[in-house]
Amino acid sequence: MIGIEVGMIIDAHTHRYPDEVISNPVAFARRTGESKWLHMVVPQNRLSLQGWANRETMLADMDAAGIDRCVLLGWYWENSLTCLEGNEWQLKWIRQDPERFIAFLSLKPEIPNLVDYLKRAQENGFQGIGESHPWAQEFSIKQREWIQAMEFASIHGWPVNFHVTDPQGREYPGKTLTPMEDFIWLANELPELKIILAHAGALHGLKHSMPNNIYFDLAACPLLYPQSIYRKMIDLIGSDKILWGTDYPLKIYPSHQSKPDFNSFLKEFKSSVNIESNQEAAILGQNMLNLLP
Repeated sequence: MIGIEVGMIIDAHTHRYPDEVISNPVAFARRTGESKWLHMVVPQNRLSLQGWANRETMLADMDAAGIDRCVLLGWYWENSLTCLEGNEWQLKWIRQDPERFIAFLSLKPEIPNLVDYLKRAQENGFQGIGESHPWAQEFSIKQREWIQAMEFASIHGWPVNFHVTDPQGREYPGKTLTPMEDFIWLANELPELKIILAHAGALHGLKHSMPNNIYFDLAACPLLYPQSIYRKMIDLIGSDKILWGTDYPLKIYPSHQSKPDFNSFLKEFKSSVNIESNQEAAILGQNMLNLLP
């Protein structure tokens, strides 16, 4: 791809919001009917882990950590109209900073003329789908229209990022389980589809053999697991299947992090694994490059 070089550091899992949302998330959620999202970012009776960053702040944080590019994942919105609105944000941002951001689509199966919508998105520079969460979004991963979208992604080389919830993990507002057998079914049904399981895939790959077309990102792992899991994942899953990502602007070190950043997790990851430079380069960027169309 133009503008991408080997050796780049790419955050495979970030989110971004426009000024309207940053300044008043409650008003945005009420306007769009996104109560589940609001419950997560502005929880009652507990501190929020949600951080906020506009364009200037995010770019400055990227530069401070030496991050070349970020994958901007859409959110798993409840309503299809919010998916469409969020995708318009993404389109604006990749046009504004094409050398810094890679955009994935928010989707729901009921988006009208979904395959045609995907074709237009591809023409506009989108390169994947996700972060998707069919269970929170209340549709079946086997729904015909969704499978059509997955077939489009498979044919055109788009990776698809899915949120994965660890059933044994920490509780948080809006926690909704994600049955691993459904991901495995999809991977076997469409063996050319590049599936990224977010949040280390709930560590399922440490105990079970996984289809070859499943990959794992490390987003929010400092919140969820001890740093020893990175070495275990490299040993048991393979460095070619792991994508470094932060879940920025989530505050993934809440005990000592007043605002989100990239550098904290980058330093932790590098210091916690003792691997060959080519393995580190793969996890920190090359694997993501290999997955992009």
